[in-house]
Amino acid sequence: MSFIIDQKEQDIFRALSSDLRLILNVNGSIEEWNEHAASFFSLMDEDRSFFITFPSSYRDKVFTYIQELVMANGEMRKKILFHRIDGKYIEVVYNGKFVENRIYLSGTVIESNDVMSILPLHYGSIEQSLKLNEFTTNSLDVAILVLTKQATIEYINKRCLTVLELDVEEDTYRNADFSSIHTPSFLKQKLMEIHEEVYLNKVFKERICYDDEMLFQIQGVYFEQTEKVFFIIHDRSYQQKFENLLIYKQQMESVSQISAGMAHELRNPLSVIKGFIQLSQITNNWSKYYDTIMAEINRMNSIIEDFLSVSRKKVKKQPIQPQQIFRSLVYIFQSECLLHNIDFDFEIDEVEDQVVVNEAMIKQVMLNFLRNAIEAYPDNQKSKFFLLRAKKMDMFYEITVMDNGKGMAEDVLDRIGKPFFTTKEKGNGLGIPLCKKIIEDHDGELFIDSKLGEGSTFCYRLPLHKKA
Repeated sequence: MSFIIDQKEQDIFRALSSDLRLILNVNGSIEEWNEHAASFFSLMDEDRSFFITFPSSYRDKVFTYIQELVMANGEMRKKILFHRIDGKYIEVVYNGKFVENRIYLSGTVIESNDVMSILPLHYGSIEQSLKLNEFTTNSLDVAILVLTKQATIEYINKRCLTVLELDVEEDTYRNADFSSIHTPSFLKQKLMEIHEEVYLNKVFKERICYDDEMLFQIQGVYFEQTEKVFFIIHDRSYQQKFENLLIYKQQMESVSQISAGMAHELRNPLSVIKGFIQLSQITNNWSKYYDTIMAEINRMNSIIEDFLSVSRKKVKKQPIQPQQIFRSLVYIFQSECLLHNIDFDFEIDEVEDQVVVNEAMIKQVMLNFLRNAIEAYPDNQKSKFFLLRAKKMDMFYEITVMDNGKGMAEDVLDRIGKPFFTTKEKGNGLGIPLCKKIIEDHDGELFIDSKLGEGSTFCYRLPLHKKA
């Protein structure tokens, strides 16, 4: 329907000057509109009420604006109103005045807030909800995803698109089947699993997802009234990288501290090799001593390889038989204990199952326990021992280290796992908390037992998996 108005009405609209042009009667029915308004209000072919495009909870505010125009007696009044059309809130800035029992409105349409629609949560007024939505969609550095019972996308913010490695500018994700979207991100499958679990059990679920240097914390909660699952995804990758750097720094400190023991350990085979080479030259019989010399060289290579395996900066978890990890530490433990006059004993069970671990991190945990034990012995203590036990317990591989150092009092033991707490003069208090964090990241749990004057025991378990 075209706009048919007289010259006086044209003058009024020229003063208002905007895109949408409407004439209402005092009860809010639309009498006339221009082509742009007709297109905008296309859903109102039968019901021509101006109020129909507003949410019911918002219509009182619109009615109040109409009343203000009537009471203003011909003075112009400006108001921002929010229409809800096709599931989206659209902001319109209206200028209006009341002249001769008719309400003249012209409005400028503000660009739709978000192609992904509005986050299906409300906070106070629509204006406040839209401000919250704008902040959530474009500013918040947290990924948000809302899936329906059928796993269709009701809402997805830009940060979530980035995390899932999807096109942020694309406008096809709303109401799409989440299982059918194409993404290289490993998170899609994780989110589908959590969605199914949360929906079936109707409970809050939190999961840590780790891949290479990427670490995500996913929280899923079920809204029973709407049968939707609300996800919040925290990207903890920078935190993980920082922890990896901290672990690597501690690895380098460990390498530096054990280098003296390694040098001592390498001198023994070198002395044997040197002696047999001298004998070979004297007797002119190289073949007689060849096997012995090669055996000592292989021993040196093994020691060096074990030493280097501690210093390598590995970040991925890989399946490995657990005894391989702990047997590779035996040479290092022996040399360190020998250097500090500590009796070292070990017992390592052979198992067919595997653990899925970051080998360098687990070795760092063990070296930290060794360093703590060495530093725990009083200078005047004569009898010192350090024990390593690694054995299978049900579907776990249990690792225990024990020393007979000075031990810890109960108040110290209660605080030993807290960051930055230390009893050492030059310590930073990060060693044990970092070990605890590494073990927990491997689905394990650290137990510490200590008695003042008797020594300390550190024990943890790693889940075992059947060999593929």
